[in-house]
Amino acid sequence: MDNRTPLHQIVQHEIRNHILKEGLRPGDPLKPEAELARVFGVSRNSVREAVKALESTGVLETRRGSGVYVRDFSFDPLLDHLPYGLMRDKRALRELAALRKTLETALITDAMRAMTPESLTELRETLTAMRGLAERDESFVEQDRMFHQLLFRDLGNTMLLRLFDLFWLAFHAAAPPARGRTPMNAYHGHAAILDAILTGDPDKARTAIQDHYIGIESKLAEDPPDTTRAG
Repeated sequence: MDNRTPLHQIVQHEIRNHILKEGLRPGDPLKPEAELARVFGVSRNSVREAVKALESTGVLETRRGSGVYVRDFSFDPLLDHLPYGLMRDKRALRELAALRKTLETALITDAMRAMTPESLTELRETLTAMRGLAERDESFVEQDRMFHQLLFRDLGNTMLLRLFDLFWLAFHAAAPPARGRTPMNAYHGHAAILDAILTGDPDKARTAIQDHYIGIESKLAEDPPDTTRAG
């Protein structure tokens, strides 16, 4: 490993190798801090820093009064950091939007088959709330979030829903206000999706989703407004 690599990163690498070499599984305890420090030939503080870093990436977990344990694999730590990273990188946000559009159009047929009457009722109610806000020229951020969650909720894929939700958080935090796109425009885009679902037409639903993303892609292509100019 590069000599310029910080010691705590080297120790992280050693701990991961130790887990693999010892065949430790989720729920198995890690050796005590002092023993790991002796094995790796480093200070206990370096081990402590490495353990904290591996906790943040979901490799380890500390149980108070019990010790440090190998954690079940999860994408959650990666997904938790995703919105912050995307807010700093508009290109990455555009790429994630394209990925989400691809996933939604590919999965909508399965989602329609799995959709329960309860979810359809909630979609109608959410769309009604959107219309009420749009008629007052008010945005419907939370309703938008709920609508897309409801579309795919009955697939039972929690990771997919988490990814969609985190895209939503990053998008609304990072994207500039859309120029020339009104709340009523956005309402009609969602209404077209639900209409296709209610008529049982997956091709029409895919087209409606693709049309809906035209507005999102246009918004992401815009530069942030120049606040230094006079109005």
